[in-house]
Amino acid sequence: MPSPLDLANRYRNLSVTVPDGQVTVRIERYLIGRWDNEADSLIADARRDFQHQKKKNPAYALTLTVSGKQVEISDLNLLTRSLHYAFEGKGSPEDCQVGAQVAVLRGHATKADLATYCDKHMGLDCNGFVGNFLWYGRGGKTWPDMMPGDNDGPNALIDDLLFKNTTPVAGLSSLQPSALNIFALLDKQYRVVPRDHSPKVHAHIVISEPGKFTPSSFVVNSFGGLDTKSGIWGNPGLWCVESTGAPANPSRKDWIGLKDGWYALTEIVDEKTNKIQSVHGHPGFKAFRVYRGSKSQWDTFTIGSLPVTA
Repeated sequence: MPSPLDLANRYRNLSVTVPDGQVTVRIERYLIGRWDNEADSLIADARRDFQHQKKKNPAYALTLTVSGKQVEISDLNLLTRSLHYAFEGKGSPEDCQVGAQVAVLRGHATKADLATYCDKHMGLDCNGFVGNFLWYGRGGKTWPDMMPGDNDGPNALIDDLLFKNTTPVAGLSSLQPSALNIFALLDKQYRVVPRDHSPKVHAHIVISEPGKFTPSSFVVNSFGGLDTKSGIWGNPGLWCVESTGAPANPSRKDWIGLKDGWYALTEIVDEKTNKIQSVHGHPGFKAFRVYRGSKSQWDTFTIGSLPVTA
């Protein structure tokens, strides 16, 4: 099974077959929500052409190269779903290969500018990355035979992914670095935010890279020269992968998108009970302050773990 970092690197170095060769593109921009006007135009063009070909020949199938193999797409709904996913932040690498090839075939991009086109119009939201990993990577589903539905994988609510699938991490002493640790962002009332539902209420999900762990301390520059006032020193940390949105410092555009780095962890202790703070409605799940190296900021998460293989 590929690891989360393996999948991230595949998005970052995605090979796309075009009529006169191959192009390497990077799918790493943060993208959430409906596709843009260009993608809308491309999807409409692709649908019209597909329907036109079907009228001429009911046996018509669009032949593309996906993951190094020729794939025949004979179902318009499958093509449409794959394109939607690729351009709305929910695409698997296969979906993105389909989107990129269709862009060239329909004249919306060329071999020369395909990398720029993909960077501008494709991307991933947080669950677009984690959900695809859990669906295809750990879940063993195959594209296109078992694409995620409206409530599966990258389309699932974050609280569903966490509470229905993972084992609560009860504290730092029970943290398993060799497992897949799923981080879900908490609000001020220690509730998991299932999805973004206003400009000020954000949801986020992150996954750890199994086995990449530091037990108790960070050496200087382990966070890229972070200043010692951050408070991370002496705390355990996991290497994590995420697709993240706007940074705390908006001038740092390089922070937006598919990133990996250290997450330093501390427990949040309830002052009244002197026990680790529980998640509202799910007492087995606990609250942690987490320093995200990708954004140089502290946030509040809960954590659930999964074995590496299902």
